[in-house]
Amino acid sequence: MSADSHPATPPPSTAIAAAITFAAVVLLAGFIALGTALHLQPLYAGFTLLWFWSSVDMSDLKKLPAAVIGALCGTATSYLVQFGTVTGNTGLVLLALGIIIVALFMVIAQRLPLFFNASYMLFVTVMNAPLIQAGENFANVFASIALSALYFGGIFFIGARIMASRAARVAAAA
Repeated sequence: MSADSHPATPPPSTAIAAAITFAAVVLLAGFIALGTALHLQPLYAGFTLLWFWSSVDMSDLKKLPAAVIGALCGTATSYLVQFGTVTGNTGLVLLALGIIIVALFMVIAQRLPLFFNASYMLFVTVMNAPLIQAGENFANVFASIALSALYFGGIFFIGARIMASRAARVAAAA
């Protein structure tokens, strides 16, 4: 075992797993309802951010800003590809490709990680898929990412505050 590895955490009980699943379904349904009420389509970009932040960054609130900024920067780079292609502006497409090369270097060299990170690379990859490039409304994609950051980040922030308050009360009572 390496110095920075941790012993495996046992899996949750069936009841805990069911409760977590139920809570996740409620949160996801709330996001879909909110997005629908705001006439915001597509929501997949928001779900992609949620997946990245919850899976890769383990829902760490301190890592949310970099995940969001990386997602927005990756999406902006992909928009340059789309706009350049649609308008026949080869210069914009080449600029976007140059930015992607610089971003790859920055990720490898671990420079400017607030902007160039795994979230950037995920979003630049997903948003450059041909089906998405064929006619996606990038304004809605940006809005979906922002809504996801505010909605899920806000819920996790409130949850963390509640848990910290409860832990403080338990510690004070002991």
